[in-house]
Amino acid sequence: MSSYVSKESIELMMPNRLGHYFKDDPQYTTVPEVPNPVVFGMIWRFVTWLAEMPRRRTVVDELNSLSEHELADIGLSRSEVTRVFDPGFAAERRSERANLAHVRPVGV
Repeated sequence: MSSYVSKESIELMMPNRLGHYFKDDPQYTTVPEVPNPVVFGMIWRFVTWLAEMPRRRTVVDELNSLSEHELADIGLSRSEVTRVFDPGFAAERRSERANLAHVRPVGV
């Protein structure tokens, strides 16, 4: 039996019989499904947020225990205490401070 028979002709002669022999061919190999890294990042951020929650709660409680005068000394108002850990609030405060640095006179 030295005659050459292609895989395609064998598959045509015996459908669903020899498909397992050709699983190594690129057209038959399946690409393993890689888990979405975005999902793992979201899970990691949630776990980190959950682990940080007691510390954040302690800081907010301490800030709420301060008087209006003490809060004004550190540049906060009572309504801003709950936003201390908000990244948008932090960026807003940073930009306000940068603007004030440009406005101040040099000698002060």
